[in-house]
Amino acid sequence: MAFGLLMAPPVMLACTVASAFAIWTGKKFAPSSKSGLAQFQTGMMKASVYSLIILAPVAAIITTVALNTLDYTICPQLKKSGSAWQTYWVSHPGFCFTPDSYTENNWPCKRTDGKKLCINMNE
Repeated sequence: MAFGLLMAPPVMLACTVASAFAIWTGKKFAPSSKSGLAQFQTGMMKASVYSLIILAPVAAIITTVALNTLDYTICPQLKKSGSAWQTYWVSHPGFCFTPDSYTENNWPCKRTDGKKLCINMNE
């Protein structure tokens, strides 16, 4: 899902140019089909669609292969209920556990020997 955000930069660039044109001229952005602005707009929309169709799946596949190569494994126990899109990869089997609770930042915690141990995935 996050790889789908790769399509945003071309669309945002096209929207920025269209907005600047509309603000500057006070007219609706509707360039003629042969103009450079129309070609720019079409090119950005094509780049956006191609990045969603080609670049996003390739990035996801490369990421998965790289994590597998580095001996990371998927840990389904760390998923919060209702977060099917979120996947945790762990480098050690000891990091894969069923959490008892979560921090305010949604990091998993486990009670062990009367202590609350939490994993911070950012570090």
